[in-house]
Amino acid sequence: MASKLQGLKVLQTPYKTIAHHEIRTDVLVPETPLSGKRPVIVRFHGGGLVMGDSLYMPFYPQWLTDLALAHGAIIISPNYRLLPEATTRQIFQDVADFWAYVHSPSLGSLLSSQSPPVEADLARVLVAGDSAGGLLCLSTALTYGPDVRAAVAMYPLADPGAPEFTRPRENPPLGQSVPESVYDDTLAAAEGRPAESSLTSAARMDFMLAAAQHGRLGGLYGRGLEDAAPAERRVYFPPEALEAEGVRLPVGGITILQGRDDSVVPVESVRRFVKRAREVVGGDGVRLTETDGEHGFDVALRYDGWLKGELKRAVDAWLE
Repeated sequence: MASKLQGLKVLQTPYKTIAHHEIRTDVLVPETPLSGKRPVIVRFHGGGLVMGDSLYMPFYPQWLTDLALAHGAIIISPNYRLLPEATTRQIFQDVADFWAYVHSPSLGSLLSSQSPPVEADLARVLVAGDSAGGLLCLSTALTYGPDVRAAVAMYPLADPGAPEFTRPRENPPLGQSVPESVYDDTLAAAEGRPAESSLTSAARMDFMLAAAQHGRLGGLYGRGLEDAAPAERRVYFPPEALEAEGVRLPVGGITILQGRDDSVVPVESVRRFVKRAREVVGGDGVRLTETDGEHGFDVALRYDGWLKGELKRAVDAWLE
């Protein structure tokens, strides 16, 4: 077992099947005994919506395991179909179906079949996500706010339609310049190919970096959404969700941590989202902490010291 998962029992099960393709969720249960229901962390992985896996350790943050073990919490972390073989609509349909699975008898049966039996406390749900998973975290928090206690988004792709993702960049992400032809060739090869929900190859990473470097990620994300009604678009674009009448945040709000040196999700794109969110919801319902660091700065962080302090309000609301 990967060292980041020490102390967790890993359960794996499909939460849906599309055209014979099973889409997996990982359910990580602390091995330490705990009486009563366990709080829940729903975590969405990153990868630019084009690559990744729930348990791809280079993207999996150590602090998440630490947090779960500290409070006896269950982590439920899904895969989802990936661009460009899938569409943005399909990704968010997977998220909706996953959310339904979390609240279904199927999850309860899986947990109760363990020895000893485990029960999830779905009244105490913390939603987390990193990068593209941060986008899914924000969308979930804004879409299902009353069912979420708090949300923690790390360097989130808060606005896929922002200029940072639709215009070429002078400085390539992660300092790795990838020819635009890599993007075009991958897109052409994907035509007509079935969607995958777990991809972690170096070639797929190059595709993601090329999409970001050459300003193609926003267009890829927006494919097929030209006819989307405003209510539908609010699911896909968190800045538009903020404009919905009566928008509701989780009781513990949304906490965002962002590296100032992030070359994949530039800090300016996140600042604009937070500024507008504060104008709409007022107070400190959406909190932003900036720190020195590149994309993925938190992957090796432990849940202690500085990070524990920054997450305190979200964690307190989650466990209340």
